[in-house]
Amino acid sequence: MKNLITFKYKHLLYKDEINDSFLLTKFIEIYRKSETILGCYSWSFKTTVKLRSMDIIFNEWSTSDGLYQFEVNKENLDTLIQCGAPKRRIHRKGKFLISREKKLGHRIIPFNPSYNKLLSVPVLSTVK
Repeated sequence: MKNLITFKYKHLLYKDEINDSFLLTKFIEIYRKSETILGCYSWSFKTTVKLRSMDIIFNEWSTSDGLYQFEVNKENLDTLIQCGAPKRRIHRKGKFLISREKKLGHRIIPFNPSYNKLLSVPVLSTVK
């Protein structure tokens, strides 16, 4: 996941207890499903409807507790980030992360890879 984003969005990187990395915004958890497909979990109906109206999501599923799962193409990562990226890292012991851990069913741990390597890799994301 870390090679998909720019240095500007490094604060969105998190990992779980088995070291799978993902991006966490205010409304969506984004993970890499394959080379061209991103998987997403959303807990915001409003955001899901907005993305559905843009016609960028497919294979959509929903659960009875208000969690929406869908897939998007890798090229639409910028759109997902713009739908609610916080300006700085979410507090690791705050209410938001605790509630997301309960909702998503896994631990959420801040991820801090070496970003010097990230800057030398061609960046796929063009959000400014």
